[in-house]
Amino acid sequence: MNRLDDTRGTPGLGAVAAVVVLVALAGMILGNFKGDWRPSHFDEWRSLAMAQRALDSGSLVREAPTGSPNGLARDITDRNRSLGFVAVVAGWLKVTPDPIGHYKGLALAFLLLYAGGVYGLSRKVGVGHWPALIAVLGLGTLPTDTMLLGPALAVPSSLSLGVLCWALVAHLELSRSSSQRPAAWWALLAVSAGLLAAAYPLSLIVFAGLVALDCSARPGLLRERYIRWLAALGLAGGALFLANEWQIDAENTAEHLADLFLLNQRWHLVNSIVYTLDYMVPPALLGLALAGACISLVDRSRIWIAGSFLIPLLMLGGYHFFQQGIIIPYQRVGLFLGLGACLCAGVAVQRLLELLRSRRFPGWSQPLCIIAIALAVVLTPRPAPPFEHTKRRDRPGQALETVADRIAGTHSPPATIWAAPRDAMYLEALTGLRVPAVALDSLLTGKPPPPMDCTKNWDLVVGRCPCSGYSLAFVIGGVPVFTPSAAAGPAPH
Repeated sequence: MNRLDDTRGTPGLGAVAAVVVLVALAGMILGNFKGDWRPSHFDEWRSLAMAQRALDSGSLVREAPTGSPNGLARDITDRNRSLGFVAVVAGWLKVTPDPIGHYKGLALAFLLLYAGGVYGLSRKVGVGHWPALIAVLGLGTLPTDTMLLGPALAVPSSLSLGVLCWALVAHLELSRSSSQRPAAWWALLAVSAGLLAAAYPLSLIVFAGLVALDCSARPGLLRERYIRWLAALGLAGGALFLANEWQIDAENTAEHLADLFLLNQRWHLVNSIVYTLDYMVPPALLGLALAGACISLVDRSRIWIAGSFLIPLLMLGGYHFFQQGIIIPYQRVGLFLGLGACLCAGVAVQRLLELLRSRRFPGWSQPLCIIAIALAVVLTPRPAPPFEHTKRRDRPGQALETVADRIAGTHSPPATIWAAPRDAMYLEALTGLRVPAVALDSLLTGKPPPPMDCTKNWDLVVGRCPCSGYSLAFVIGGVPVFTPSAAAGPAPH
């Protein structure tokens, strides 16, 4: 095996290695769930709840923000910008026999899309098969927790990272003067950009920034017709974005956009958590990424790759040292930093293999180098999370799931449920019924929820019921369920 820059000499081995890497990647990301593939994060449960409501109503509609400005109201506003992802989850609910029990299957699909995108993007910029597999393997070392999110969660950002990669692949192909099958690549670019806009607009902004960086780095090397079309699409997209975010008049809109893009760290951290760089990108991958970024900076066609890593790195420094960020919230910088790190790592490994060949090292030195780098990337330990609660997994107990199944069989929207905050989050997704906004708001703000509002007529009360006018309907596994006295039936034996 004298050449490892492609798979022409060993196509079977290259394919087997790719399968091994994908299996290892899935195990590294999802193995900690130990076969329990139910949702594990607030965002996953909320996406399920909104998808349930979309199926019940037959339409995707924005919800009016309720709750505190930096709690549920902000969460609802953000989700109103990601209705495309709600549609994806609604489709999952329709086609999957056990959509909640197998919800991590959606995360696995996003992960495979992301892995394919990183591999395809690496190959498109001249990285060989084996270094591209190292880049894919690097994805398995990236963290997932309750604040950063990450590839183990089926949330809008997880979907968008893979789509972002394929949008960049289409851009690179269309920018070439000798592009083959341009209609197919335009279709891929249009679908990818549309999905980013509908599912996670922040990724579309990142895509636009990387494309602008690439176009500015090699202005004379791109197809002029493509650049004109790209500029027209950018202007149209900007106009649509401005129309969507318009706030009464120009002055209010300017203030709104400033609040949207100029991010003060204090408003975007939960309990003042500060992540270290080596937690966001493990040390071995970080070293390769820094080397790959330096290599890419001297190649005009790869400057955008260096930017994909160095720009998030600078943003992270802005938060840490100046308490100020731009465009990307602190807890999302790590997602794009990880993508850039994997791409730059592939470039670094490619250059290392080229050096080994140019210095006439023995043929076995290249596979040995690949194996050593792969082991270093996978086995290098990462520091523990800064706070233990970032590892929390949100899942209901068996009794509450049984209660939800029974409720879903007897009640339908727009019936309402009162329950403790975390139970309310589960019940909203499991039944599709409405829960009190104050309960969900307290989960995001960390403040204790107000007591049950006895002036409202709740169709169901799950858990302790301090108000009069309700009778015990049944108890399952120590979880009592109350209904209004006039509607309460006999408790089951």
